[in-house]
Amino acid sequence: MSDLYKLQSLEELMEEIEMGMDIEFFIYGIRYNISWRNNKPFICICPDGEATFFDSPAEMMEKYEVNGSPLKSLWKDFEILYM
Repeated sequence: MSDLYKLQSLEELMEEIEMGMDIEFFIYGIRYNISWRNNKPFICICPDGEATFFDSPAEMMEKYEVNGSPLKSLWKDFEILYM
């Protein structure tokens, strides 16, 4: 997975989410999807994980955790499949 896209900054990720982009990525070998439904952003494990919805992208970055760490502190570890 070393040739997958790596984010340049947390701001880059936030901009893509706020624009409504579908983002699929690996973190620690697990595939995730960030998208929108009913005007709310959500994250889920792919392909069949249950969606966790948030009121805003900032709330998602703050409150959704992987291995006990919020997404906002893990963005450097994202290996982007597409966005």
